[in-house]
This record gives sequence, C-alpha cells and structure tokens, in this order.
Amino acid sequence: MKNILILMMGLLVVASCSQKPKSSPDDDEEDEMEELKLKTYTFSEKEGIAHVDLSMDFPVRGEQELIDGIRQYIADLVGLESDEVELSDGQGLVDYYGEALMKEQKELAADYANDDYVTEIYHNCTFAKLCETDDFVTFKSEREIYSGGVHGINLFEGVTFFEDTGKRFTSSMLKNTDGAKFQQMMRDGLRKYFATDGQTMTDQELAEELINVEDVNHIPLPNSNPYITKEGIEFTYQPYEISYYAAGMPSFTIPLRKMKPFLSKSAIRELDLDDDDRDDED
Repeated sequence: MKNILILMMGLLVVASCSQKPKSSPDDDEEDEMEELKLKTYTFSEKEGIAHVDLSMDFPVRGEQELIDGIRQYIADLVGLESDEVELSDGQGLVDYYGEALMKEQKELAADYANDDYVTEIYHNCTFAKLCETDDFVTFKSEREIYSGGVHGINLFEGVTFFEDTGKRFTSSMLKNTDGAKFQQMMRDGLRKYFATDGQTMTDQELAEELINVEDVNHIPLPNSNPYITKEGIEFTYQPYEISYYAAGMPSFTIPLRKMKPFLSKSAIRELDLDDDDRDDED
C-alpha cells in the first residue's frame, strides 16, 4: 500500500511539471495586428473617342481603423457625395467613379467630334499600394488626363496611413518648415532633381528652373501632402506647380533620421521614432 501511494504521488508531480503555464492578461495585448489585405477593382469603358480606365487597390480585410481610413480616402478621391454606394463596396465605388468620369469625357469628346487632331479624350487613374512596413502603408494615386489641346497632363499623389490608427500623414504633422535647416534640405532636394550629370547647382541656377517662387530661400511645400517610403519622406510637386511643364513633377526624398526634428510628436509616435537616435547621425 505504501509503495502504491509513493507511485501515485510521483505521477502527480510529473503531471504538474508538464502542464503549460497559463497566459497572463498582458499576453493578450501582444496579439499581432491583422494583416492588411487588398483586392484590385477595375473599370474600363470606351465610346467613340472618349475613354476611361480605372484600377484601384481596395482594402477588404485588416485592422478596422486602418481599412476605414483607406476606404474614406478612396470615397473622397472618387467624389462620393451620397449614400448610394456603401464604403465597403469596392467595385461599387470604382463603378460610381468610372461612370461619372465617362459622362465628363463624352461631353468633352462632343466638342471635338469633327476635329482631325484630337483622336482620343481620356482620364485614366490608378490607386495602388506603393510600400508597407509595420508602422505605415503608403499608396500612390496616378492620373493620365487628356481633355484636348496641346498636350495631356500626368498627376501623382502619394498618401500614407499609419498602421495602428488608420490616420493619414499630412503636412500638418511637419513643423519649422520655414527655418533655415529645413529650407536647406528643400533646396538640396530640388538641386538634385534638376542637376544633370551630377553637377552642383548654384542658387541662381536653381532659381532659373523654378516658377512661382520669388526666393529660393523660401520654397513652399507641395500642394499635395508628403508621403512616407522606406527611404524617407518624399515631396512631390505637380506639373506647373513649381516649375515648367517640361520639368515633369519635381520630387525628392529626405531620410527619416533627418526629418525627425521637423515632425510633430504624434508623427514621431506613430512612426515609433521616440527611441531612435539616428537623427544625430551625419
């Protein structure tokens, strides 16, 4: 009997040692965020010389705040002014926009019905993911538009959403952009864009490339919000905004380590730069 009791006690000890420890409440807080999933929806229609082509990456799964932020941006992009289309209906939003654009293109095309020079009136638009990290996801919106005349025009806009909150990164999250250090980075970025064969541009040479800028020491921010890539924060000007049409869309990227002193506290927090000392590097 004594031997049996000793054996049973031994089995209980082994069983208790083999049990997995229970998870603490803090473990639940470490749950991974749901991965963002996108689906591409398209619209294409051609009638006579009028043509519309659309392609949009639309969020179908992920953290709710993030997909809500992206969907609302797309709704604003397509000019949704009613509740005729649900924000969760990706194809419905693309069709809504495509039909509205097609109506405009057909009206414009009617003005060139007997014009041998204009053979097509079009508005093409893509909205696609550019890059993604644990902290943010960035999309690019590109347009090709020709409404008659000498030439068409291409437009580009990047938009960044923070993964944790779904909020957009905007120019309002920048500070001290009129200061000497920030303005120096703006000039250096534009010099690099306009320079050829690695040549160094003087302020006078840079001024000759610019329009709507009275002083190269006070270069305005682009009308469109800056956006974030894995290389840093990118600034893009549209055709005619700051230079001549032939210059295209002047753009440049400033590394995050150099941009940190010019970011708001909320942007630093969203990008997880609070403990990042890289801004002190050369």
